[in-house]
Amino acid sequence: MRCPKCGAYYSKIIELIDKEVAEEQQHTWSARYRRVAKSGNVRRAVILEIRHTMAGLPLRSKLVLGVIFIFVFALVFGF
Repeated sequence: MRCPKCGAYYSKIIELIDKEVAEEQQHTWSARYRRVAKSGNVRRAVILEIRHTMAGLPLRSKLVLGVIFIFVFALVFGF
């Protein structure tokens, strides 16, 4: 939205848009990779990213991922 007198954009709207864009960019694969790469302990950073990702998934998605993991595990190790 613009000011009808001067034509400038309202700063609060721009701040909200910038905040939303920053939050969306934190959830991309490249942002997650950068966080893991910059951390001192890569193993711990990967575990934290996986936990964070799994916390946001619904139960059905977690079950599907579990079945896929078990299937791939069985194929690799020949059970």
